Amino acid sequence: MAAAPEGGARSTQAGAPSAPPPIRALYVTGGGFHEFVKQESILPPGIASRAKVNWTIDHTAGTSTEVLIERHKDTAWTKDFDVVLYNMSFSFVVDVPWIERLAHAHRDSGVGAVILHGAVHSYRRSETRAWGELMGAFSLRHDSQRPLTVQVVAPNHPITKGLPNPWVTTKEELYELVQTWPSMTPLAEAHSVESNKSYPLVWTNTHGKAKVFVTSLGHNTEIIENPVYLDLVTRGLLWTVGKLQDDGTPRPGYAAR
Repeated sequence: MAAAPEGGARSTQAGAPSAPPPIRALYVTGGGFHEFVKQESILPPGIASRAKVNWTIDHTAGTSTEVLIERHKDTAWTKDFDVVLYNMSFSFVVDVPWIERLAHAHRDSGVGAVILHGAVHSYRRSETRAWGELMGAFSLRHDSQRPLTVQVVAPNHPITKGLPNPWVTTKEELYELVQTWPSMTPLAEAHSVESNKSYPLVWTNTHGKAKVFVTSLGHNTEIIENPVYLDLVTRGLLWTVGKLQDDGTPRPGYAAR
């Protein structure tokens, strides 16, 4: 095989650059209150069918809502991944140094974060709001389950391209945001019939070096297996690693294989 030109990319055939490597993604899941085992069989493969992603699964938490998973005891994991998707419920973890180490690892390393539903309410009982700062928003409670009418408020953002407007969901929980940070950009919202206020339920945040995509949708497996939801989360993940084009499609080389 001929050597690659000095300073150039290796080629699979003359004049054709080799395909870029897949996105290295970690899926952290587990905890209580949700069907995490079933959702694990939907989310990672559903995203991998839409984008060039290699998954590592961490479901070591089991059904505990207060476990400190081994992977997060330090920040070595940041060297192995481009993005982490959090779909878990660690709502009774309150250890301040632990939470701050995790949130600051994203901030300082630039590893992207995708934070779904129960992960938004994880760590909320702690004295630190480092996790909220990573997300760009903080929530303590949610409305009762009911179908939500999702209104897109940033229709020109690449993440919302293709998202129905409005989009009426199956039964979901609307999270009430009690604090937002200036770095947070709302993409879609829904109205709370309980508080008579509208709250973002899809948004982005930039925290230090990290780009973060968040949606509080995803309580029930029925919405997670919806192609609209899988498309949305895939675009969000691609955005966090800089692989989403302005038209909402993957950059060349990052579509599903």
